[in-house]
Amino acid sequence: MALKIPDLSAFKAVPMQQKVLILIILLIGIGYGYWYFFDDPLQTNIDMLKVEIGKLDTEINANKERVKHLEELKQANAELEKQLVKNKERLPPEDEAAQLLKQLNDLGTRIGLNLKLWRPSAREEDPSKLFVKLPTNVEMSGGYHTLALFFDRISKFPRIINVSNMRMGGATAQRDRISIQATFQITAFASPSAPATPPATATAAPAVTPQGK
Repeated sequence: MALKIPDLSAFKAVPMQQKVLILIILLIGIGYGYWYFFDDPLQTNIDMLKVEIGKLDTEINANKERVKHLEELKQANAELEKQLVKNKERLPPEDEAAQLLKQLNDLGTRIGLNLKLWRPSAREEDPSKLFVKLPTNVEMSGGYHTLALFFDRISKFPRIINVSNMRMGGATAQRDRISIQATFQITAFASPSAPATPPATATAAPAVTPQGK
């Protein structure tokens, strides 16, 4: 079937101004159609993408801040772990702390102090459960410089030892020196002993009653 060519003779008869007007209307219609079907949906998608990109940028920046704080927390945690190791070194187990008190007793005798009382008191557990105190009431006498040497040696121990309730007096002349009476309390700090785990109780096997044949 042959394609019928439209008769343009009527259009030729239209004045030029009307032709221009019709052409302008057609161009406006084409432009509006393009905007309505293509440009406007595309711009809407672009705007939506901009919003999504903005959200992603915000989330990325927030994650960067989290990572930054995470690194700071890791560094702080590493420092705390180092400090914990040092504290554990200064807080021996209870049995070792008791042995440490015996070493102090021997030290006083070795440097020339006259030990009159060495009475361990009851173990005290701190409410934090992080350490215990092992106090000992002490009474000894000796020269001023010897007592000062004893306390100086205590201060240089790597373990945590506290001297409190110090009272000095009763100075007496002995040969070529003055002997001073000193009473005080020495407290050794220790890490709490782990509670003993009770032994597992064996479950007895049920008795089997032999059946007659």
